[in-house]
Amino acid sequence: MGSSLFSAKPSVLRCSRCGRFVDWADARLQLVCGCRPHVELPPVIVRPCEDAERTAVLDLFQRDFGSTRAGAFDAEHALVDMPALVALVKGDQLAGALAYRLTEDALQMLALATDPMWQRSGVGGHLVNEAERLAKEAGRHRAVIATSNDNLPALYFYQRQQYRITSITPGSLIPRAAGRPGFAGIAVCDEIRLEKDL
Repeated sequence: MGSSLFSAKPSVLRCSRCGRFVDWADARLQLVCGCRPHVELPPVIVRPCEDAERTAVLDLFQRDFGSTRAGAFDAEHALVDMPALVALVKGDQLAGALAYRLTEDALQMLALATDPMWQRSGVGGHLVNEAERLAKEAGRHRAVIATSNDNLPALYFYQRQQYRITSITPGSLIPRAAGRPGFAGIAVCDEIRLEKDL
């Protein structure tokens, strides 16, 4: 797989204190209690991506991941060819998108991106909930996600959504990462898969 596949994250995180955009490698986690004010989210509409929205969705993935190709589940996926869900706020403002594929027994989430202005406001949860609903409607009993060992925000997010770590493939991402630091400067090494029974 090429080194461009989700291996270098551009500045897509937003500081919760000052609002500035933060480079992926320079971001840090901090412990907080529940006292922080929650971002009030306007009504969110989640639905399948329409053809007219495909370019905006790919732009969101490009901005969030630095690529419109995803290396996951032992394969390379061109997101332009994958079905996607969109989350819209304030009528037609694109707040997030989720690309997925259906296999014989599961729905695999290939990419989940949230516009930085709507981070920490529930958009990702709405997208995952709709993907799970689609999986059940299609007769699939599992939803699965693959991420990297450095992606602590994703590991936090999915476990909060009741996903469990089911496998770790040590060293599988080292060739793809090409020595670039991941989140908070953590070396990108291992693929971690999480899944949820539906």
